[in-house]
Amino acid sequence: MARYTYGDSALAAERLRLVASMFEPATATFLRRSAPRSPRLAIDLGCGPGLTTRLVHEVTGASVTVGLDGSAAFVEMAAADAPPGVSFMAHDATSVPFPVGPADLVYARLLLAHLPDPASVVSDWSTMLTSGGIVMVDDLETIETDEPVFRTYLDEVALAVVAAQGGALFVGPMLHDAPDPASTTRVDDRVVVFAPDVVVTASVFAMNLDVLTERGEVEPRPDLAAALRSIAGGARAREVRWHGRHLAWRRA
Repeated sequence: MARYTYGDSALAAERLRLVASMFEPATATFLRRSAPRSPRLAIDLGCGPGLTTRLVHEVTGASVTVGLDGSAAFVEMAAADAPPGVSFMAHDATSVPFPVGPADLVYARLLLAHLPDPASVVSDWSTMLTSGGIVMVDDLETIETDEPVFRTYLDEVALAVVAAQGGALFVGPMLHDAPDPASTTRVDDRVVVFAPDVVVTASVFAMNLDVLTERGEVEPRPDLAAALRSIAGGARAREVRWHGRHLAWRRA
């Protein structure tokens, strides 16, 4: 079963809410551009507390949207007050077949970076599509910044932790270079750039560090934590530019 680096605690869920707010504009644009219109069934993989699932459902106008996540705790959180047409199930996103499907849309955001063989996983996902169905992945290409506090967090914490677990935080280039899954055509492949306020980035990184420390993934870094919280509280910092990789494949 896939192991998610940041866990499924209440703190991890709060972290995902902050990440979702930062990524939502770019993700919504990606869905409007490349997702099928009004799919009968859309599946959101690694749905966490369900924020992306609700966004997929709203933007695509799907008849039914199902969020799958390996964490029963996240599934329970996600199911609370789920809107009509949206449901959630506990299931390892790397395991096919899925408990529902085939689907007109399979979507995953910031999931493949945590897996040791992401191209193979995408190929497996593509077998869960209807004819003409689309699999869409939304991951990181890179993060650019000259801010020393951010660079320390990225180089010494984020990149190192994901690599130690067999993944690659910046998985976008690998996905771009990978062969297309059998019986699919690549219909979207582009890098998008966004530059949230440094306060938002610092808040995300600070919460990431808190979660990783809570889970024992890294030793406490009080100086780094304090520096991140200082920027999150309004201290001046250099800009950070997030580069996302959007890819989509249509099944023949």
